[in-house]
Amino acid sequence: MIKQCIVEFFGTGLITFFGTSSIAASKLTNVHLNQFEISCILGLSVSISIYLSHTISGAHLNPAITIFFWLSSKFNKKKVIPYIISQIFGAFIFTMLIYYLYYNILISFEEKNNIIRGSQESVSLASIFCIYPKYNNSFIYNSIIEIFTTAFFIIILLEFNNKKNNYLLSYSSISPILIGILVFIINITISPLSNVSLNPARDLGPKIFLSLTGWGLLSFTGGNSFSYCLIPVLGPILGAILGGWMHKILNL
Repeated sequence: MIKQCIVEFFGTGLITFFGTSSIAASKLTNVHLNQFEISCILGLSVSISIYLSHTISGAHLNPAITIFFWLSSKFNKKKVIPYIISQIFGAFIFTMLIYYLYYNILISFEEKNNIIRGSQESVSLASIFCIYPKYNNSFIYNSIIEIFTTAFFIIILLEFNNKKNNYLLSYSSISPILIGILVFIINITISPLSNVSLNPARDLGPKIFLSLTGWGLLSFTGGNSFSYCLIPVLGPILGAILGGWMHKILNL
């Protein structure tokens, strides 16, 4: 199990590293990446992480997926907490790595734009590392988007791994690519409506780190009510359970 947890740590960390680095480069440097390019990088990072970890840990890389597999009796309950801790810790450590790689640039950007860390203006910088639902949407609207987006993601994910689908090649060869494409499509189509997480570790790990580096409670709320910080964490978990239930009912 130690080896599996280490792989979950690195796999989740790599998704965080490449996805966050692309946003950091776009916001803090002269490398201006658009949403299409950032979504491509995120999708590719997911595919690479799955290839890295699927033969050892099953490539959960996401607490919502771990919890869903546990509730559906497809995963040993003794591994649930270690997996989730490894995933969150991976996102935390790789966020720390990105932070220190971009530290000088980040400080210069704050000084140039008179941004005081921990103020409302600093949320734009915190959003490099974390997911904040669109502030101009209602709590219910953002929650529905997060839950149902994750539900559809899980349904399609389960179908990619459905052994009945003989027209798909083996999991180890093509499914990681298809999952990466799916993540790309979700990000490019849903982000204009609301920033979606799909992965509680990808959001919670960075927020814990930012809370220790000057953003404090603002890193969790993003300047909104505290309930909004629950959406990127609980939304994917509820969505994964809903999606798994729908997949079972439809008997796909």
